[in-house]
Amino acid sequence: MRKLKCLLILLLVIVTPFLLSACKSAESPNSTQDKKVTINFFNQKPEITTQYQKLIKMYEKKHPNVSVQLTTSGQGGGAAALQSKFSSGEAPDIIMLGGLPEIDRYKEHLLTLKNMSATKNTLPRLISGGMTEKHRLVGIPVDLEAYGWVINKEVFQKAGIDPNRIHNYAEFVSAVQKIDAQKDKLRLQGVFGFNGADTNSITSMSAQFTSDYYKNDQVKAFDSKKFPWTKEERMKQYLQLVKQYSVKPILSVKYDESIQDLLFNGKVAMIPQGNWVIPTLDGLQKGWVQQKMEMLPYYVKDDGSDELLTGSSWYLGLTKDHPSHEKAAKDFINWMYNSKEAQDVIINEMRFVPATKDFDIKRLSDDVSKEIYEVGISKDAVTPIHKQYPNGFANEVIGPIVQRYLVGKTTWENLKKVISNQYKQLKTVQSGQ
Repeated sequence: MRKLKCLLILLLVIVTPFLLSACKSAESPNSTQDKKVTINFFNQKPEITTQYQKLIKMYEKKHPNVSVQLTTSGQGGGAAALQSKFSSGEAPDIIMLGGLPEIDRYKEHLLTLKNMSATKNTLPRLISGGMTEKHRLVGIPVDLEAYGWVINKEVFQKAGIDPNRIHNYAEFVSAVQKIDAQKDKLRLQGVFGFNGADTNSITSMSAQFTSDYYKNDQVKAFDSKKFPWTKEERMKQYLQLVKQYSVKPILSVKYDESIQDLLFNGKVAMIPQGNWVIPTLDGLQKGWVQQKMEMLPYYVKDDGSDELLTGSSWYLGLTKDHPSHEKAAKDFINWMYNSKEAQDVIINEMRFVPATKDFDIKRLSDDVSKEIYEVGISKDAVTPIHKQYPNGFANEVIGPIVQRYLVGKTTWENLKKVISNQYKQLKTVQSGQ
């Protein structure tokens, strides 16, 4: 019996470690799967918060071990709120970035995205907008946006004008004058609903006259220390046209009012905006965009080749501040850009035009979006560069000085002097030179 007991004890000593090891191995996959990861997503576009939350719920349902926390801050306060996150040591895992100045600010925190599946089909001319100065890809374009004149087709039709027959600046001016001559009959407050209260809209308008100079090289635009005046005369002509034919007082017209009241209700013929107004207009009346909206470019070249400027104002970047979150953040972004279910939300609810190659245009729900995609993938497409202006330039320099010009408080020569000097000064300071 003593020998038998000793033998049993010996067997237990030998076998037990193996049993424990086997159990641990069997439990290992489940313990990894049970480990929850929370990734933080910083969004600077408040108007699509609801849709992002829907995408997050869809993803979390399929990936119960991943939680995505969305923080939204925009309407001019996004950049400061994002800076505060980094300063307090709470860097998000996914961040929405507005142009190369913001990318440059956080470049040491950003992961290289070149090998992610979400970046494989990005439109080539938009890639430079998500790069650091060393041509390291750190941002993926959120969508494809178009900049130009958003018009109310019904007003044009009542005025006897076919917008498709406008091909140059002279014909555009003729249409403006024809509409103005019928202003009382058409019950218009003005031909234009120029939202002069919004410095950001003024800044994006300026891109119409500065972008072609850089030939779609966003890094070159970001590095430039000079504001390009190659289209100075046309810029001046457009601002004078706006001064004469827009709703007065011009500096009292706000962004929301120009879209939701003036354009929607047919009180003006057009406003200077882009396709980001589509969800708002169709939200006010289903089908309004398809029935009443078109877009016209700014006619700058006068050779019949002018098209809408198309590019992306926002890029998504991933930070490396939390290494244990990197895989989950990449997986979420890849799903958002590649899965059909996510794309359906982005196209049909956000009403975004994807900034990707080989997209099936039939999936877009309105003709304006289809036109934007066709323009955006053409070989002659031009990317707007106002997002590469130095930090503070929009709200502190070009916006205020153009506002002063629109109400006759400064001359064109002084406007040029202020813009040129301040642009150079801000670029020099921010580049550290």
